[in-house]
Amino acid sequence: MKKLMAKLLVLALCLSFCVPFTAFATDDLQDVWGDVQQDNFLRITSSEAWNKGTFENTELTEEVGNGAIRLAAGQTEGTWTSQELTVPAFEYMVASWSSDTPKGTSVEIRVRAYVDMKDAWSGWMSWGTWGIDRKRGCDDTADALAYVNTDILTIKGKSGETASKIQVQVVLTSKDEATPVLRDVGFTMKNTLAGQAIPVYHPNAGMDLPEKVLLDTPAYSQMRRDSAIGSVICSPTSVTMMLNDRNPELDLFPEEIALREYDFDYEGFGNWSFSTAIAGSFGYTVSNYYGDLDLVRQELAAGRSVALSVGYSNSTSGSNPYLQNGAASNTPGHLIVIVGYETIDGVEYFYSNDAATKPDSECALRLYRADQLDVCWDTRLAYSISLDTEEGAGQYAPIRVQGTLEPTAEFDVFDLVVNGEKVTLAKGFSKKTSLLGAGTIFMITDTAKMDDMPEGMIRTTANMQLTYITVTGEGKVRLPMDALYDAGVTSGTVYIICNNGEGYEVPVTLPDPSTRPTEPATEAPTEAATEAPTEAPTEAATEATSVEKSGTNPAIIVVGVAIVAAAVVVLAKSKKQ
Repeated sequence: MKKLMAKLLVLALCLSFCVPFTAFATDDLQDVWGDVQQDNFLRITSSEAWNKGTFENTELTEEVGNGAIRLAAGQTEGTWTSQELTVPAFEYMVASWSSDTPKGTSVEIRVRAYVDMKDAWSGWMSWGTWGIDRKRGCDDTADALAYVNTDILTIKGKSGETASKIQVQVVLTSKDEATPVLRDVGFTMKNTLAGQAIPVYHPNAGMDLPEKVLLDTPAYSQMRRDSAIGSVICSPTSVTMMLNDRNPELDLFPEEIALREYDFDYEGFGNWSFSTAIAGSFGYTVSNYYGDLDLVRQELAAGRSVALSVGYSNSTSGSNPYLQNGAASNTPGHLIVIVGYETIDGVEYFYSNDAATKPDSECALRLYRADQLDVCWDTRLAYSISLDTEEGAGQYAPIRVQGTLEPTAEFDVFDLVVNGEKVTLAKGFSKKTSLLGAGTIFMITDTAKMDDMPEGMIRTTANMQLTYITVTGEGKVRLPMDALYDAGVTSGTVYIICNNGEGYEVPVTLPDPSTRPTEPATEAPTEAATEAPTEAPTEAATEATSVEKSGTNPAIIVVGVAIVAAAVVVLAKSKKQ
């Protein structure tokens, strides 16, 4: 009887919203990634749904997924615009989308909202221009009724203003004959006004929950990644865990996700919409959800690890909600991956892979009390990634191209050669937050070890010990030859990852040590073999998203990184939750 009443209630809600798409059947898990307009979530993804909108220089293709839109032949810019859609009255909205963007192409998602109290429509609010090889970014839009700050559309006003209708517009662009393909677009909504909370959409509602779930999702420490960005990449590190869980053969590094989803306008790695969009570029269906712990349990029971945007202190005297056993000391904003749940001695716990400490093994399977986690999950925002890729999708995801290192007149300096051509890396390559074409470069040597991870967890190359190296002012690769020889290294692989989507994987065999100069190289730019920074900031990884989402400075910063952290805060844009 309860299930029947639940279904009737869902049907009534859907009819009251004038649903233009297929309503989700609570017990039909096959439709979990189909069109949805239910509770606080809306998704457009099928040919039927796209055809309800207006095409201008765009067209429907049924060659990808269950329907997608692309530019019409010969067009370099086009739009698709939905009909007006009735939604629950909301204050906040976050977008997500799954797309394929070949070089020179981009996708932009826009929404205009009808504000009931003002009896007027806002202008078109944009989530920014998305593309792998460009200076992607969300250049915040605003008018008298609404604004988008990086990834959250907010209805303006202090008198209880909300919006109850939206219209969606997609802008596709291309510099040549290639076309972007948008496979789906979704929106999650939240209303914090008293008595106006919107029910949470549960894509797996009705499924049986096991007593215990523990997934084998890999764990990575952001704190031992490239020291220039490691403390601010919790969001992309979490996405990397989830993608390598879905397909370990992707074998991605956190820097590969971080540098390809970096928002050049926001100047950070924590744009929620971009964090899921990069996962979508690998062919997966992705969603941002304003959720609850039931949604988390259901995602886990369906075999999908899920990322949560949280804020916490691991001490009762901290400035944020208390989370026993938290990996970070104190963070107002941070992304963690939830990989399981279990009740122990009458207390429910969630298993988390929390990137805010090191080594990798210390990030893995941290037990967080459900009641405490629920309080710390103040944003209620969660990332969801499908288990499988869509048909015909993901062929333009960034990949590593094989290359070689050719000696130069300097013993420790090498030319990068790809397909017989020298590749000069960007001038100022290490300025990763400002220059298109910049990035990171590291080496995994034949003496590198893998962290001793818990039994049963997926291990990937990203769990190996890394040696970060440098690029010369002329765009050549410099290896710390003396340090490598002293460590007994004879070979390895150099990985070069750029924020414009370029990536290179270069096998290296060191020359015989007898060929080394009698005078040691004047510059040995090794970063102490691997783990940087050597001491994790107590704000552990709040990531540019962390500071920005809270709009506040981290409470406790290790003295060694105080100046850098202060600079991040100054540059960060404040965000409402």
